Amino acid sequence: MAPSELPARPSLEYLKKLAKDRLRALHETDPGAKLADAQRAVAREHGFSSWRALKKEVERRAGSSRDALFAACAAGDLTVLRQLLDREPELASARNEEGATALHAALARPDAVRLLLDRGADPNARDAGDKALPLHFAAGGAPVETVRALLDAGSDVHGAGDAHALEVIGWAACFAEPRREVVELLLARGARHHAFSAVALGDHDALRRLAAEEPDALRRRLSRSEQEQTALHYCVAPPDGLVGGLFRTGEHYRTLELLVELGAELEARDAKGRTPLAVAMLRGDHEAMRILHRAGARAPEPPEEPRATASAAPPPSAAALARSVVGLVPMLAVPDIDAAVAWYRAVGFELTGSNGEPGKLDWAEVRLGEARLMFASSGDAWHPGTAGLDLWLYTNRIDELYAHLRRRQFDRSREVLAGREPETPEIRFRADLYTTHYRMREFAIEDPNGVDLTFAQPVE
Repeated sequence: MAPSELPARPSLEYLKKLAKDRLRALHETDPGAKLADAQRAVAREHGFSSWRALKKEVERRAGSSRDALFAACAAGDLTVLRQLLDREPELASARNEEGATALHAALARPDAVRLLLDRGADPNARDAGDKALPLHFAAGGAPVETVRALLDAGSDVHGAGDAHALEVIGWAACFAEPRREVVELLLARGARHHAFSAVALGDHDALRRLAAEEPDALRRRLSRSEQEQTALHYCVAPPDGLVGGLFRTGEHYRTLELLVELGAELEARDAKGRTPLAVAMLRGDHEAMRILHRAGARAPEPPEEPRATASAAPPPSAAALARSVVGLVPMLAVPDIDAAVAWYRAVGFELTGSNGEPGKLDWAEVRLGEARLMFASSGDAWHPGTAGLDLWLYTNRIDELYAHLRRRQFDRSREVLAGREPETPEIRFRADLYTTHYRMREFAIEDPNGVDLTFAQPVE
């Protein structure tokens, strides 16, 4: 039999059905025939030596179509998107290698979102990473028209079960600047505030209603990724390594007082064992410290210095810890990381690390000889870069250095709570010690000029 040429966009499901049909035909002459025999026959009919080779080619072509689909979604190219969906309707449900759907990729383009929905895309499909609906991401940063289109298509306005335990309304309110227009739309469609969204918006009426209607509303916690913070922790400071809302402008102290008045637990501990007062002390937030202390919060016991070894050796000296710092790398906040990298490469620097796609980098590192320099986006709400410059100090004794500086800050904070004027300078912790997704142990403190000093050690 002459080989049959595969169509440009073959269907693996059709070929599987064809193999089952071929198996039934084989059974008429060979009752012992196996499915593998029929699959091999179908593969050879299409010019392939094996079913595995045929399947690989079909998947390669499907991957090419999928890549074109996701590129069209990101660009909002409706012409290409229609052509792809006309030829392969099942692409409306395709996922990329990261487990996101086409809807997730198209959120910045409301017209593309509407087209995908019209062609059968599921508005309630969750991505693999954050276990989030397209609506979660849309509420956090896409045009309001996208949010409305997803709601009109039946997306779950609550969205419980996302990896951050924030629901859709939390994505609209808690990560960066609250998106009040989106929140109002969600509420009009049936969403309900929780403690974190109400805190982020400074909505005291909503907090009072929650406390009256739901006995456990103020005991609710964020996810493990956000250190299982309570609303009281969250009002004082963001979770480690995350902005967690840009509402802390001074007005939030009234929200903090209200949470205390409504009975929020003063001694609740987050995933690191910190009370809200301990977090305020680390941050050097004197007003939050005073509010919590007046309400009866207990100052934490002085943290123990870790031993250099398992023996009874004394804590490392400041000089020994200083010698553990083995490198200093500046990080510049720039408006266009790709342009900055291009300029430095033209000068002679080598690109040694980056995150994001070319043309859309959100972090990069360059090197010239022994000199290193990193770039972050000055427009990134997650890393605002107060002074336009951060300093990264690499150490091989991160835990001991952290404990040393934390003890100094706690001691100073106790002096403040006792009404005394400390002689030692403030060491404000911008981020408590945590392990990042890129396998580094880090904490950050802020100098008097607003420059962040991030101490870091690779996780072995």
